Amino acid sequence: MSDRNEPWYLENDQKPSLKMWVFTQMAAGAGWGALVFFGVVLFIFALIAISSILPEDPFAALESGAALASALV
Repeated sequence: MSDRNEPWYLENDQKPSLKMWVFTQMAAGAGWGALVFFGVVLFIFALIAISSILPEDPFAALESGAALASALV
């Protein structure tokens, strides 16, 4: 490596280590876990947002629609 006179930050003379492999596997697992966790949280918040838009009594909308239809006919 010293024949090419590369800067110290471009030299790659490190051997693969078990510690680094374990760290990358655990970091990837933590990333996937965080993705799933926040996905579930966002899904629950989306359901809460949709439920706040919907009426409390769903059959009331049907009755008012039927009354409107009978008034028009």
